[in-house]
Amino acid sequence: MVLKAFGLSLFLWIYLATAIKRLHDRDRSGWWLVPFFFLPGLYNQFSDLLPNSTWMLPFWLVASILWLWGFVEMFIVSGSVGDNRFGPDPLAKTEDGSSPAKSWDQQSELELVPPSASPPGGMHVKRGA
Repeated sequence: MVLKAFGLSLFLWIYLATAIKRLHDRDRSGWWLVPFFFLPGLYNQFSDLLPNSTWMLPFWLVASILWLWGFVEMFIVSGSVGDNRFGPDPLAKTEDGSSPAKSWDQQSELELVPPSASPPGGMHVKRGA
């Protein structure tokens, strides 16, 4: 039970971080997760307890439309062009014409340490990088 709770909390943390980062890329607040996923999820969680009548159809329809809107916003539509209120565009071109996301040179930040050195050998991040 403890392992399951730890795994669920870790998954939730990663999901919220990536979803909010994606919403920021779309120039939207992280609070958009509430109508996009929390409300439809809440409806789906308790839909079996609700009465089976035609007056529940609008609630189902609203929950489905909100979920579909969130799906399109998060997974289909590209991010906003240029800088927005949450920061610079990660795919914008720099002065040298390359994209910052694609021009990161990992090898300049890594160093190979021989196995006899302390801490144990392998790859380590260079100090001051």
